[in-house]
Amino acid sequence: MTQVSDKSVGGRWSPTALLMLAGALGLLARAWTILHTARQGYAIDDLFDALAWNLATTGSFSIDGTTPSAHVGPLYPAILGAFYVVVGHRPEWVLYLHVGFDITASLCIYLVGSRLFHPWIGALAAAALFLYPAYWTYDPRIRSESLLTCLLSVWLWFMVICHSSRRLYFFVGAGFLAGLTILCKPVAILLAVALIGLACLSTDSVRVRATRVSLYLLACLLVVLPWTMRNYRAFDLVIPVSAGVGAGLWMGSDPVSRGSWPMSYETETQIWESAGITPLPYPHAMFEVSTDRILRAKGWARITEEPVRYVWLSLTRSFDFWIGNSFYLVSSDQGFVQGLTGDAADRGWLVAIYSLGKRLLLIPSLVVLALWSAWSHRSRWRELLPLYIFPIGLMLGYIPFTVEAGRYALPVLPCLMVLSVAVLAQEGIPALTLRRRRSIPLRP
Repeated sequence: MTQVSDKSVGGRWSPTALLMLAGALGLLARAWTILHTARQGYAIDDLFDALAWNLATTGSFSIDGTTPSAHVGPLYPAILGAFYVVVGHRPEWVLYLHVGFDITASLCIYLVGSRLFHPWIGALAAAALFLYPAYWTYDPRIRSESLLTCLLSVWLWFMVICHSSRRLYFFVGAGFLAGLTILCKPVAILLAVALIGLACLSTDSVRVRATRVSLYLLACLLVVLPWTMRNYRAFDLVIPVSAGVGAGLWMGSDPVSRGSWPMSYETETQIWESAGITPLPYPHAMFEVSTDRILRAKGWARITEEPVRYVWLSLTRSFDFWIGNSFYLVSSDQGFVQGLTGDAADRGWLVAIYSLGKRLLLIPSLVVLALWSAWSHRSRWRELLPLYIFPIGLMLGYIPFTVEAGRYALPVLPCLMVLSVAVLAQEGIPALTLRRRRSIPLRP
């Protein structure tokens, strides 16, 4: 197997030096974005801001300050609320919090790459994560993707450690992180369940494996169940984390939209009108508990009537999860040329072409390289299993119950980056110019 030098990529470079350089460039890119990006005011941004400020001022998880809400998972609004308690209601400062999440995620990916392969692999993957434009262009928005990426990266690190460590407190920590991630995004529930299998793959006795699984599950439930009990008391319904399944089932089974956001305003309005819930009092009213129950029943009825069509729509959302639907690619449903021209008029040709190339070339390339890496390192599949389970588990959690497209792959792209860098280094790609060393090989 190809060996990697602890020293330079060329000359006196080191993994630490690369991390420092990438960190400086990434911070400069974020500073430029902060200075040139206007405050985002989309519905979801306003929703998180309202929940956080009401939590900070009234102590209640609600949109209007009085009526209980279960629109979204509570973790991100809770962190924002704590942030507002310290700095006041300054939504424009939230992006600095997001930069902190990015730094933490990058450091964890460095540790993951270093532990599984080599410090150079970890440093290159962490640098790719911190310099990847999609992360620092999302930072000015009040959205939970930065926090989710951070949580998944820390959780991934713990799961990698759990594979080689017999210390039970790592499984407790992994379960705790699983619970926090679920409270950030409920779709992580399926991923949390899938990761139970990692504790069962070891060669230890059944009693030891059962203890690990029990501690993992107990820690996760201790984090999630208090919020589930709160929802039951508030709404007299079992809502594990948040409402919104109904909106996913209804729009996700809609053949007109292919079950995937974003879409034109006219198409979205038509979908909600056909559900009989318009006019909407505010943009995110479809996530109200009472409305969610209606949409859940209507969506499930439509799915049972046309199960094959729903399966096909779910398969198309597998593509949308990584690449984005046609509207996401060119910001229009009026055709590719008109959409690209309109996107260029709004953001400039450089940004428009980069955005298109990223989705049609960069992301597919990362997927192909990750698959190549998985095959190349197939003898180590047990050790590398977390890098496979995290992307697949999150994707399968999103597809049946959500309808967003294009940005939900951001939290698991670091897994693909680690695998891609590892296989490029192994094959001796000249662009990496990683020197060989006899004394310290890549881990077998």
